[in-house]
Amino acid sequence: MTRYDLVTVWRLPASPAQVWQVLARAEHWPRWWPEVERVEILTPHNPAGLGARHRHHWRTRLGYRLCFELEVVRLDPPSRVDALISGDLVGRGRCRLRGGAGRTVVRIDWHVHTRKAWMNRLAPLARPAFLWNHRRVMASGEAALSALLVSAPASVNHSFPSGTSCHSR
Repeated sequence: MTRYDLVTVWRLPASPAQVWQVLARAEHWPRWWPEVERVEILTPHNPAGLGARHRHHWRTRLGYRLCFELEVVRLDPPSRVDALISGDLVGRGRCRLRGGAGRTVVRIDWHVHTRKAWMNRLAPLARPAFLWNHRRVMASGEAALSALLVSAPASVNHSFPSGTSCHSR
């Protein structure tokens, strides 16, 4: 497995509470983030907000797809969420929000390994392309979320089909 330590910083035109309201509803990400195909709620969170499990289906700028599950292991609204990641990617992720007065800085840290055999075989040569791809997907998310926060209310109603599973390729 090839390890990636990925850090993304977004600067958004809204308060941390407004940004949190959108990010906390992962099942709605496909409405505004072009690379997110689908997010399924596998386990809702408990009363403390922990234990939620979501399955994420992404398509990347390079044409390959990733499927992984996130399990919330720490939650401090509206400033921090930590998750365990499994599936095509395995590891840990953390999202932190800081700011106020209508501006928020979001820092997303992922420490993951790839499980797709073809990605691991190509990693010695393709790592720069995989990193470029990650940066493009995340920049797309920042631009789309920024536009949403400026133009539309944070609460969005949308449902997605269930019953799809992850398959490592």
